[in-house]
Amino acid sequence: MRYAYHSMRTYEDELGVSGIKCQFFDCHDEPTYDPDEGPLVDLQFTWLGAMQYIHVKNGTPHYFRVPRVVMISRQFVLSNAVDAAHVPDGYALGNVVFGDYERDEAECKLSIEDLASGLVCEPAVLLMPIADVLLHPEYKHFGVKSSIALLKLITPIKSKYMVPVCLPFKNFVVGKNGKQTAERLYHIDFVSDVPRDFLDEEKEISRVSLLPRELCFLYDSPTLTNVSSVGKDRIACTTGCGFYSGSPMMVHEHTGHWSIVSLSQGGSPCPDPLRTRRPPSPPRHTLLYPYVPWITAAITGRAVGAFAKDDPFGYIMPRASLYDVIGHGWVGHWWMGGLRCYDRGDSATDIFRFYHEVFQVKPTTQTYLTYYLEIDSAHDTMVICVKVGMPYQFGHPKVWQLDTPEVKVQVPLVTFSSLYKFQVEAWSYNATESITTSSTSSSSGDMIKCKLLKDISKKHSVLFFLN
Repeated sequence: MRYAYHSMRTYEDELGVSGIKCQFFDCHDEPTYDPDEGPLVDLQFTWLGAMQYIHVKNGTPHYFRVPRVVMISRQFVLSNAVDAAHVPDGYALGNVVFGDYERDEAECKLSIEDLASGLVCEPAVLLMPIADVLLHPEYKHFGVKSSIALLKLITPIKSKYMVPVCLPFKNFVVGKNGKQTAERLYHIDFVSDVPRDFLDEEKEISRVSLLPRELCFLYDSPTLTNVSSVGKDRIACTTGCGFYSGSPMMVHEHTGHWSIVSLSQGGSPCPDPLRTRRPPSPPRHTLLYPYVPWITAAITGRAVGAFAKDDPFGYIMPRASLYDVIGHGWVGHWWMGGLRCYDRGDSATDIFRFYHEVFQVKPTTQTYLTYYLEIDSAHDTMVICVKVGMPYQFGHPKVWQLDTPEVKVQVPLVTFSSLYKFQVEAWSYNATESITTSSTSSSSGDMIKCKLLKDISKKHSVLFFLN
């Protein structure tokens, strides 16, 4: 419980909002995924969707405006305020489309025996009607163009594998030295500017770098004071071109979480290289970290301060459970074993991943498999978290003796007759440094990062039973 208390206190300090604990626990956590630039081959970032404007007479979607949205909970998506408020003439807000809706076993009506025999649940396209729109007060009352909006879906998304994106717990564009970070960020969007057939639509990822903040307003007209003078600390400019409105910029944390940093405001298309013209203004992005208290208050139905009159939902959404009852559970395809598997930010600076291995078995006949694994950490380190990645949520893996130098993991009994593949990773912390830090900690509460130790020993055994 010492870790649980420390984590909850740290997240409250980061958010500045009492009563909101530890962000959302169920968010995109993919520790081993490190994509290259270009079109995505794997089924990832399923939380990226598109907003459709539907013609009021013939019901067809708009022919060129398709803003992007991101799912931040199972019933709410985030978009730019302009996209939600400025609907084209003759159109109305229609659906939110998820082109890679990853269905679970219940929706596909597949049993464990069907999945073990090699049947797969193919992704589908989900069209979800919009039930309500909540514009941020700075746009609603002051007309600030670079603001955000929340869209409430008509019903929560049911699939267990549709995991929302993680909200930022800090300002990722500012480094530890207080200056703008030089690290490159991920920009994710659909390949097509105007997606038509979401069954064949692909996503692509690119790496972008931040530009000096002065370049964001270099091309502004002096008369547009509302755009250029309000919220300059909430706008960032990056390299690249041709970004579409609402497309997200991401950061991959060392804990494996994919956190959203900003939403693109759109902008100029990529210039023609055969024509020499003045370069266009750089792409602008709305930073989301300052909006996190408002987002979480709006989703929970418990508005904060002056925002009370701007909460039309009247809906209390179940928050994440108390920390002591969610130590072991599923988040998408990953089973989390240990309280600290959910840690992010300052709470996770002392943990590091020291073990990762992929296991696969391809039997020639029907096979019964129980996998038992013992993981030994390095000297003076304690294993504090074990994550098991599986293609489907088969049962519940078990882990014993956490917060010790050796843990035991058991993957449940599975009957299968085709290729079976899963992965295991373990996280630990330096016990010596943790004791020293807790006894000599300063008022700022900074935590010392552990050094990665390489003298790791592991041992594992597999039990096979063949028909």
